Amino acid sequence: MDEHSKINLAFWDEVTPHHARSDHYAIERFIADPDRLGAVESAEIGDVSGRSICHLQCHLGLDTLSLAHRGGTVTGVDFSAESIKFARELSIRTGIPARFVQSDVLTAAETLGETYDLVFTTRGVLMWIGDLAAWARSCARLLRPGGVFYLLDLHPLGMLLQQTGAGLELTGSYFGSAEPSITAEDASYAVSDVGLTHQETHEWIHPVGKVLTALIDAGIMIDFLHEHPADDHAPTTLSPTDTAPGIPDLPALYSIRGHLPQTARSVP
Repeated sequence: MDEHSKINLAFWDEVTPHHARSDHYAIERFIADPDRLGAVESAEIGDVSGRSICHLQCHLGLDTLSLAHRGGTVTGVDFSAESIKFARELSIRTGIPARFVQSDVLTAAETLGETYDLVFTTRGVLMWIGDLAAWARSCARLLRPGGVFYLLDLHPLGMLLQQTGAGLELTGSYFGSAEPSITAEDASYAVSDVGLTHQETHEWIHPVGKVLTALIDAGIMIDFLHEHPADDHAPTTLSPTDTAPGIPDLPALYSIRGHLPQTARSVP
């Protein structure tokens, strides 16, 4: 694990119990009604019953358990031991069976040693990945021939646009950089002012075209690329709760679905 990932891991391990208690995740509501998938991903992945699924960067496991609740046989993967611990406990509390494995996403294929009908990863995931090519290869290695890959993530515009008195302002380059942006704040998208010791995070902006190209280079055939407005699941600056007047209709999310060909060559 590189130094960027070590710093991010320290943040995620510490923030996890705060997330578990937050209104954003509303764990008790989830236990009462264990299905939290958003409308976009629900429509785009379709029926998952009877399918083997690998959910990458699963965090607390709510989406993992939602997929299992819908009939999938699901393995959730996250690099945070605290996240995996909580997800396993939540599986017991809900009575929904799922497997949770601690692993960096870039080495998940080696850690799991199996392939799946669906590789699923959503909402706030690629900002933590520095090496897109390695990420795409890992995703491809987790797919069986004919298996489906699905990504729904925050659109780069939704991460870069900031509201000001004059309207919307671009806070950085849409094309990102090989070096991450570094922030330090006692907060996350779900909580604030909780007394975090490990506040520093390292994050990347990846243009949509670069993500698409990385997946194609890894051997995944693309079925579609869609762009979406914000919804109530999307923690971006283009949230539908914003009250500032004159905000244009811009993409806050994008999704990519693809598949590994039945005759796929071995992924390097």
